[in-house]
Amino acid sequence: MKMRLVDIQQHVGGELFGDANTLVGGVNSLELAIPGEIAFAESDKYLTVAEQSNASIVIVPKSFPELDGKNILKVDKPKEIFIGIMMLFDDSGVTLTGIHPSAAIAEKNVSIAKSAGIAAHVFIQENVTIGANSTIDSNTHIAHDVVIGEHCRIGPNVTILSKVTLGHNVTIHAGTVIGGEAFGYFWDGQQQKKVPQLGGVIIEDNVEIGCNVCIDRATFGMTRIGKGTKIDNLVQIAHNNDIGEHCIIVSHVGLSGSVTLGNRVTLAGQVGIADHITMGDGSTAA
Repeated sequence: MKMRLVDIQQHVGGELFGDANTLVGGVNSLELAIPGEIAFAESDKYLTVAEQSNASIVIVPKSFPELDGKNILKVDKPKEIFIGIMMLFDDSGVTLTGIHPSAAIAEKNVSIAKSAGIAAHVFIQENVTIGANSTIDSNTHIAHDVVIGEHCRIGPNVTILSKVTLGHNVTIHAGTVIGGEAFGYFWDGQQQKKVPQLGGVIIEDNVEIGCNVCIDRATFGMTRIGKGTKIDNLVQIAHNNDIGEHCIIVSHVGLSGSVTLGNRVTLAGQVGIADHITMGDGSTAA
């Protein structure tokens, strides 16, 4: 896809200096950009790099000096604007339409919106609902009593087990397991006895979950992931966790059972949280 600079300006705003009809077809860093690509400079300290860049246009703050012979777009928040432009050129999403003939779908109480896409070798059990414009990539297993909202994107080789509900605009990347059995045992004097795990999982709107994440179902009630929360790859979230809204959970974090996180909590890489711990709104563990 190629766009004229004037079309990009009309989409994101700002003040354009240079040839408005220049065509661009991608985004890159200042150092790596080639003609036909867009880059950005967050502040004046990148002036020299911007002058040497081969980018066809540089997104800069309004205080940025003029760049002789270069197209620039002056905006209030260049980094945020650049991320928005990156999304315009992002073609990494899977385009799925219809239901692939190799998909195995139960005949009882399965509702799939006409605009949803189901890829090859997807397995769907009974009592499942899949909302409009959601896509399920190949080799994914969806167990019984699962609800998937609208505009969700489920990657390949994902496992969604029973009693899981996804809100709208949820993204789950490859290899993740939602609703797995929690790790619950007790010692009866002679051996470890298994505790049945009878609850489920609720994933609220606008949550993104990385690759190879495990979110266990609750013993009773629900494990909950609040709206807007983002979870990195290789994270373990145990049973009955209550994760607040807009949290950031980075790779290799492990949460024991019955942990409560407030809103906007950040857990940096490799953090471990013991069971029954509560962290308040806006707190960070490093």
